[in-house]
Amino acid sequence: MNTGLSFRFAPTAALLMGALSQAASAAPTVYEMRLTTTGGIGGGGIAGMFSMITGGSSTSRSMDLRLISPADLPAAYEAAHIVPETMGIGPRLPLRGERRSGGGGSGGETGELDGRVLIYWGCSATIGKGQPEVIDFRALAGKVPPEVAAMARQSRSQGRPSDSDANLPPRSIGWPGGDPNFRGLAASASAVGDHSVKTNFMKDEIRYTVTPAIDFLDPMNLKARAEHLKAAIPLSWDAVPRVRGWDLQAVGATGEKEVIIWLAERNKSPMLPASQKECTIPEGIFAKSEMAMANGTAHGPVQGFSFPPQPPGEKKVPLIWSATVRVMGHDMVLLGMPAPERGSARGEAAKSSGDAASDSLIPPGVGNVLKGIFGR
Repeated sequence: MNTGLSFRFAPTAALLMGALSQAASAAPTVYEMRLTTTGGIGGGGIAGMFSMITGGSSTSRSMDLRLISPADLPAAYEAAHIVPETMGIGPRLPLRGERRSGGGGSGGETGELDGRVLIYWGCSATIGKGQPEVIDFRALAGKVPPEVAAMARQSRSQGRPSDSDANLPPRSIGWPGGDPNFRGLAASASAVGDHSVKTNFMKDEIRYTVTPAIDFLDPMNLKARAEHLKAAIPLSWDAVPRVRGWDLQAVGATGEKEVIIWLAERNKSPMLPASQKECTIPEGIFAKSEMAMANGTAHGPVQGFSFPPQPPGEKKVPLIWSATVRVMGHDMVLLGMPAPERGSARGEAAKSSGDAASDSLIPPGVGNVLKGIFGR
């Protein structure tokens, strides 16, 4: 046995492993705060749905926090985000995560994609030339690369991991997931103030200040002015300060395995400029659909923080952490429904009918078609 070779190789291996470890530790810890204002159907669950149907409005605010470590977290990790009093919660919000999968085994369904998707785009009363673009999954079955098909099958099996797969320490932790005490934010909650993240695995705390310029947005108040799905559907929404632009999309279903998608614009983000407050869904796109929904996204300000600070024009130093605050808004509205007057008899009946009434208000068309195409 050549012990001399083994002896000479050991220091080299140690140096290599040390270099790899140092390279991994040089990557910064990444932190993200997402502040979202949600209105319409998504703004208050069943209560928000009834409020929208009866001519009212419902808005909610949410905050999502995420810390991503460049290395595995220790088994006894502890982390908390300290929020200002203006949030009306906390002040310590626990950041938690789950052990991640080692990637062993698919564990999912093996069925192929079936059905098709029709894609329309543009703000116009009539359908533009060259539309729709049709994606027929059955026709593409023999042309889809194996790795793409595998990814599609894997996406259908997500959310059902086996216990044996979760065998690696977490690298990502967040909030509010895993916080049994969280009951939601008040509609008047504000993130303005000093924020910090304290952990037992980082030498330096993450610290930054949220100013009014990057606080929650006002609601978008998306509205659809059409009483049936066969007509062109004008959409309108409120001007919202600090918005950088808008995304608008709508989805409906025809039959059991056909989904119709409309986009305000293609290959552009945001789709529409901040100054725009109206857009029309072309006539006839959803004429054969049982139901359709439109969703609006308001792209608000984004601000980054880092430590150590990176002075402009000077040599960059390795970051220990970086943090980003992203501000957004969402609104969702049912299409092809007459807007009842506030306080109408129909509205009062809907409010008092309870959760069972929601089943008759939203047919299962879109949900069933999506399940038919993409699986459970």
